[in-house]
Amino acid sequence: LVVSLSLCLHNVSALFGSEKRKLKKLQEEEAARLLAEEAAAEEAAAATKMINIPFLDIEVEQNILCTFVVMTIISILLMLLMGKKSEEETCETSKIGNRPNTSGTLDVVLVGCGLPKRGMGWYHLTQLLDMKNVNVVGVVEPFFMNPNLCKSPPASWTEFVDQTSKAGVKFVSAVQELPVFSKRDTLCLIAGRTSDNPKLFQQCLQHGAKCIYLEKPGAPTVTELEEMKKLAEIMGSRVYLGYNKNVTPYVKKALGVAESEKESKVTFVHNNSYKKEELPECFSRNSEGMLKNMAVHELALLVSFFGVTVDTLSKFTIDKKVSQKLTLGGFTDFSKVSFEVTTKSGKSVAVIADRCGGNVSYASVINSKTKKELGKFEFPDAATQKKVDALSKADPEMMPYFFVQSDDYLELKNRVVSACLNDVDAEGVATISVAIEALKLAEYGTAELKKQL
Repeated sequence: LVVSLSLCLHNVSALFGSEKRKLKKLQEEEAARLLAEEAAAEEAAAATKMINIPFLDIEVEQNILCTFVVMTIISILLMLLMGKKSEEETCETSKIGNRPNTSGTLDVVLVGCGLPKRGMGWYHLTQLLDMKNVNVVGVVEPFFMNPNLCKSPPASWTEFVDQTSKAGVKFVSAVQELPVFSKRDTLCLIAGRTSDNPKLFQQCLQHGAKCIYLEKPGAPTVTELEEMKKLAEIMGSRVYLGYNKNVTPYVKKALGVAESEKESKVTFVHNNSYKKEELPECFSRNSEGMLKNMAVHELALLVSFFGVTVDTLSKFTIDKKVSQKLTLGGFTDFSKVSFEVTTKSGKSVAVIADRCGGNVSYASVINSKTKKELGKFEFPDAATQKKVDALSKADPEMMPYFFVQSDDYLELKNRVVSACLNDVDAEGVATISVAIEALKLAEYGTAELKKQL
């Protein structure tokens, strides 16, 4: 085809060059004859036109037609080849995941898994695998799947990978190792280390993710989170943060009571169940700090429901009797904190967080003048705690807070997945804008606590 095309183009070029020279010669001869016999020369010229020009047009048309036919054949062959390639890619993509070729499902990629029963990403994955409207395409684990970083992965990890891979889920060390997210809308749930999140976030967007569920706080610094927001806006992708307490029932109940009482004040108490000897590992694994990790959930509530931001803040009062700063394993952080914030409009809200406070968190509502408690809403409640205790006893290796917050995690994912499938905003789920303001509060609060403790 290429040879034929070249010959045709050569013929067309040669024809135009040759005929141009002939025509010029004829014109010179006609001009000479016009000097001698004007009338005869005109007739000769007319006769020449009638004989030669049609012949020129036909030959040109034949060569142009030849070129057109060759180009058309090439175009058709290319279209057939591209169509075949596209079909092969579609078939290849549709075979990936635990629910391939299932209508009404959203492709989801988990980024940052961690060890079974320990990592937040792993627990998200166990729920995603059970969601009927989700097709888990792949799992990106930058550490355990990278032989240069982890030469001998724990047995619990390798066994989990083998088992889950059989369900159709692909395990890789980097997002780029997965097929580009171009055939279907894809949600990336990023649950890596906070310090790694900005890079992972950028890789997911560049790979074609249309929605991102980002574990709190999203990034180590406000500046990085703001840059991530700008990138998402450029790429046209929606970003949500995993602030599960924005949708948890006990918070909703406390907010309802506070709204019905004019002179009310809410205190959010957040407890974890670490043992004191486990704090060094906790400090190391959550090196961004307590306010950016554990207590940032409450800060997101302050932003979402009380209008608290660094700009609206009037007072930041620390309870030094309760708060404790420690340096363990080279990391300085807080084992527990207690503080109250007051806005310029006079609204006050308190936060208490304790790494070793147990499994039960709660929201207390009091009358700010009489100090009478108007309501206390625990989580988990007595019935749920009994269930959690039984589950923890049956599986002591599992982090207890997975059992405690399981329903909230699932509710958040259900809302985000449904919104992505329907191309709408997820109702009641914290956006990256809320996350930026919460992170600003975390940075401000951390500085104040370190200064005063």
